[in-house]
Amino acid sequence: MINFQKPKILGLSPKQFLWMGYILAFILLAIFAWQYFVGLQNDNSKFWGGVLFSYTSLVSAIGAATIATMVTLQFTKGELPYRTWMAFSIGMWLWVLGELSLLDENLFSSYAISPYFQLVDVFWLLGYFFLGLSLYSQLLAVYGVRQSRNIYWWYAVMVAAAILIAALLTMVVRSRNPQGDSWLFLFVTMLYPVLDFLAGGTAIWLSLLFGRGQWSRPWWGLILFAITDGIDAFYWSGGYELTPVFIQQTLDFVSLIIYPASYMVAGLALLANYFILRYGMDSGLLGSSRKNVHKNI
Repeated sequence: MINFQKPKILGLSPKQFLWMGYILAFILLAIFAWQYFVGLQNDNSKFWGGVLFSYTSLVSAIGAATIATMVTLQFTKGELPYRTWMAFSIGMWLWVLGELSLLDENLFSSYAISPYFQLVDVFWLLGYFFLGLSLYSQLLAVYGVRQSRNIYWWYAVMVAAAILIAALLTMVVRSRNPQGDSWLFLFVTMLYPVLDFLAGGTAIWLSLLFGRGQWSRPWWGLILFAITDGIDAFYWSGGYELTPVFIQQTLDFVSLIIYPASYMVAGLALLANYFILRYGMDSGLLGSSRKNVHKNI
């Protein structure tokens, strides 16, 4: 008699393992929320809260990048999803380097390039380029467009448009406060939410195309990043000066929680997809009917 043994990860089924990840992420975010309000009253607690935030963000980024790589390796180079998830993986690993540069200035000097354009910005912007390329490739796959080098010229045009829009927004902000932050600093600050708007908008569109499907969920992390960068842009453009203190604290709190949650959402969604690809129906994450999980991934 053949013994069909269900897959186990550390003694847990894939579905149970995934739920443990959800619970751990919720606990960490709850600790952040508690630490934030404690830090408002205690500078020492605020310092340790910052350390906890930095290391958790780094670990979450490493986890998301690692799982994205695992998903990529489930495909061969000849398959369309391979390009999509390879670009996603490269983007996430670049963001890991960005987190490292913030954590250890001896490893990556923050001012290696300029006080207004730091090395972390290089990693983050390159990460955006590859994550955007991943989204673009996924969109082409959904619409059944045959991928070629000529098609990617449109992506280059979109990147150029984002740079132009960020430059125009920078000019508007600088005209209101010529003695404020440098043009380069404001430009980089404005570029992030513009890129987020394009990436987040595309991610939302993909989510609508996929419906409530599992493969739409990794992109939710990019949508959350758009919120945090939008808050940062609002701050550096002088928006905080126009809002009462409790609104400022609310925005800070939202940004604090959503930033690591973005990595967690992307990582856990990718983990679920990895289990589906690796174990199929045995993962416990599919419906009663077998589905072709490679379709439009």
